[in-house]
Amino acid sequence: MTIPFNMKRMKETELHYPQRFATMLQKDYGLIFYNEGNKSSQESNHAVIRDHIGIESSIRDIVSFYKSKGIKPCLFSALEADELPKIRPSLDKHGFQLEFKEHEYFLHDHEGSLRPAGDLVIRRLKKLNIDIMETIALEYGGDWTIKVVERHLLYPTYHLLAGFYAGELAALASVSIYAGYSRVSDIFTRKKFRGRGYAGTMIHHLVDYHRGLSQNYLYLISEDAGTTKVVEKGGFSRLPLDFQTWVATKET
Repeated sequence: MTIPFNMKRMKETELHYPQRFATMLQKDYGLIFYNEGNKSSQESNHAVIRDHIGIESSIRDIVSFYKSKGIKPCLFSALEADELPKIRPSLDKHGFQLEFKEHEYFLHDHEGSLRPAGDLVIRRLKKLNIDIMETIALEYGGDWTIKVVERHLLYPTYHLLAGFYAGELAALASVSIYAGYSRVSDIFTRKKFRGRGYAGTMIHHLVDYHRGLSQNYLYLISEDAGTTKVVEKGGFSRLPLDFQTWVATKET
């Protein structure tokens, strides 16, 4: 019998996801992630507060920890309802700047209707060559993204898929497989190749590819409202959320 989808388990997968490319410390109040080799990456260097008792002490500990590493203090949402009213007064007091993220979460739960483009050749990448690294640095996220991907590639359960047009990199997508839940990320089409349906092609291929690897639930986070239609056509349904996604940073 299939175990029903559990939002709490998906949240746990999402919160622990950065340990693939950063060191994770368990604290009484939550989690700290850091990577001294990739200090400019917020995904690699942030804390999550899950217990709000003694919040002042927790924030002081987080600030002190990151300052000792020469890293800008950063906190991510714990993906819980009503957490911000409990934590925001202390964030303001300690000089953190808050930025809200328009993240939407989707679960693959039905057959999609996407028609893949026939001129895109898709294959799995197990390492990055110079050309691909330059493309990522210039058009996707910068050097810090390359470092995150390179750490990811050390894990056999991380699958980076690249779409090529006439031998040239045109699109990227990835899926990370965990216990029971798999996370889709890094869906990206280069500017010169946009408007050809390649994002949809990558999603269509990734869903089929994942089906051949795992029976996990497959979830996806969209940071761009413009991708919602193609994601839904790929068989994903928007999940109702009871939380806000935010990032808080402190200048040092």
